[in-house]
Amino acid sequence: MKNNPIFQPKNQNKVFFLGFVLILAVVAWSLARPIIFKNSEKEKEDTKINEEILRAPTITIKDFSDQAGINEKIFIVDLRSADEFSKGHIAGAVNLPFGKDLERQFGLLGAEKTASIITLNEGNDVFETAKIVNNLISAGFINAKYLRGGIADWRSEGYTLVSEGKSPGDENKIKKITVEKIASDLAGGDELIQFVDLREKEKFDSGHVPKATNLPLSLLEQDQKTISSGKKIIIYGENEQDANKAAVILFDLNFFNVFVMDGGLDAWKKAGGKIE
Repeated sequence: MKNNPIFQPKNQNKVFFLGFVLILAVVAWSLARPIIFKNSEKEKEDTKINEEILRAPTITIKDFSDQAGINEKIFIVDLRSADEFSKGHIAGAVNLPFGKDLERQFGLLGAEKTASIITLNEGNDVFETAKIVNNLISAGFINAKYLRGGIADWRSEGYTLVSEGKSPGDENKIKKITVEKIASDLAGGDELIQFVDLREKEKFDSGHVPKATNLPLSLLEQDQKTISSGKKIIIYGENEQDANKAAVILFDLNFFNVFVMDGGLDAWKKAGGKIE
């Protein structure tokens, strides 16, 4: 009976059906396999990211502000791009964008292994910042942390950011003073006037305005204590651009009685000003 032709079409239909189901199963597996593996890899990556973030020590904005307020030596590392940094950063921060050899850079900065190191970015890429902190700790910098919330939260909570002349309205922070007006002010005495020379020490030593304080532009934020908030501050530098940049920085540091010497040291010399 098995060889009876009457049963052959029915058996063939079963074979075709099973073959069709098998083909569908293979196709379905081929389509589903990348998704399954992708989800599995994503879960592994998410786990790795979460572990990295949870392992990295953090510091709140308030605790950081309080710590900075007691004049403790802190290395503040801004991991954003140079352009973002120049538009507004925490006073005293150094700009070391992602990808740089931070362990080596800290050695060049003279940071000891026990130094307080605070890293930060805009606040939206916690994983990368946490990863850098963990790498620093592994390299022996045991007091490395990252600022929770980053620049975004620092800004939203109303804390001061220092610009370098690239933010809107920065030109309004620059005030000029002529050599003639300076001479008039000096005629009444120089007790309430402080000249600040922004050039490097070698050029400062080659000739400067008498009694001027040498405060290179590169150290302006770190050494701002050498500037008297109770005096009229007159600044000049290597060029007008440097002086304007310094004026913006000092304004953001709450020095509002700062003036850029119009024409700089050349104008001072041409007007017969003394050089020391």
